[in-house]
Amino acid sequence: MEKQCTRCNHVMHLYLRKLVYMNHTQIEHVPMYRCCYCEHHELVEQVKEDLKQCLQHLRMVGEQRAISFAEHSAFTRMMLEGCTSEISLDVDEWLDLYLLVQSLGDTLWQYQIIEALRRTQQ
Repeated sequence: MEKQCTRCNHVMHLYLRKLVYMNHTQIEHVPMYRCCYCEHHELVEQVKEDLKQCLQHLRMVGEQRAISFAEHSAFTRMMLEGCTSEISLDVDEWLDLYLLVQSLGDTLWQYQIIEALRRTQQ
């Protein structure tokens, strides 16, 4: 997934990043866009609300050393599954992912999901 950098107009690529919260808690697998040209980072819009809820949860439960953001975000969970293994999603999960990708405007990824859906129907 890609988008245009708001600072320099170059291409930003999607990746999963580790964030440190309150200098002691590591939040693994946070989806971010990164511009290779100017090093600007942006949080993926679709996970902002999930991240807010995750941070509120961390404040309430107290001390934790490391968590995976995939435990708090379905979008991130699907991304992580796609990165780490062969995806074996059912049709409903593929369609959910398609809707998320459509909201991002990533036509290449939409096409890949359609192809995966075709393979599951064969």
